Amino acid sequence: MDAADGDDPLSKTFGVFLIILILINVIAVILESVAVLRLRWGHVFSLIENVSLVVFTIEYLLRVWSIVDNRWHQEYHRPILGRLRFMFTPLALIDLLAVAPFWLSMFFPVDLRFLRIMRLLRVLKLTRYSAATNLLFRVLREEARVIGAAMFILFVLLVVTASATYMVENPIQPEAFGNIPQAMWWAVVTVTTVGYGDVVPVTPLGKLFGSILGFIGVGMVALPAGILASGFSNALHRRRDSLRREVGKALEDGVIDARERRDLQSRGASMNLASEEVAEIMNDGAEASARGTCCPHCGKSLRLAAGDPTR
Repeated sequence: MDAADGDDPLSKTFGVFLIILILINVIAVILESVAVLRLRWGHVFSLIENVSLVVFTIEYLLRVWSIVDNRWHQEYHRPILGRLRFMFTPLALIDLLAVAPFWLSMFFPVDLRFLRIMRLLRVLKLTRYSAATNLLFRVLREEARVIGAAMFILFVLLVVTASATYMVENPIQPEAFGNIPQAMWWAVVTVTTVGYGDVVPVTPLGKLFGSILGFIGVGMVALPAGILASGFSNALHRRRDSLRREVGKALEDGVIDARERRDLQSRGASMNLASEEVAEIMNDGAEASARGTCCPHCGKSLRLAAGDPTR
């Protein structure tokens, strides 16, 4: 189950079962590539595959069917359009890819080696059970334009530098710098600071271009990391504010009952917030509500917002 689907023991148990089954599948695919083990334990690998295929297929169908009842995702509440929209989400597509090739192989001829490799896609299902990974995907979507701009600048830099290096190195090293795509391979290895050493400029201008590319590349490659770090910080800040607003709504009657507390803890877990942090937000909201200083809109303490030194 998704983190937001519930916090009951059955959901947790089923989630742990699926995680273990996914890991067993990955291990089976790895071991099955060894010829000796495949001949000796082939029946075991086939049993694992058949059981997993049935379980993952039923899980996928149940997720699609029940998504309309998920209280945390109002956008999927329409019976037909909601389910179709959910089926095209990244996590749902991963679930589909985990089972679709094997059902399609019943109707179309497929190379068995391709099916074995496709089974490794099931490891991507683990992202469903990692709130941190889900947060990473969300940040990547939010910062896609900024990261795309940085990558475009880096691509232009690679093309210009590779072309210039090709012009000066080709007469000396026609094998290593036979064309611009070959020069771009050297540029990529240089800008990422990998430095395999299979292609090295020998002319003074080529070395100069390599030095410039190396210095600029360090900053350009590090730029996306800074963008992602800032995006993570902003996303966590928004999630804390969102949880505070939900705490404020729960405190409209002056108290957080057991059901509301469980819902808030489940919601905090789906937001990748630590349980201690969720408890602190709820306690702060309860204290502020008790003093009549809790904002009904955002759930924050009005004293804290005003800079009260006692808070």
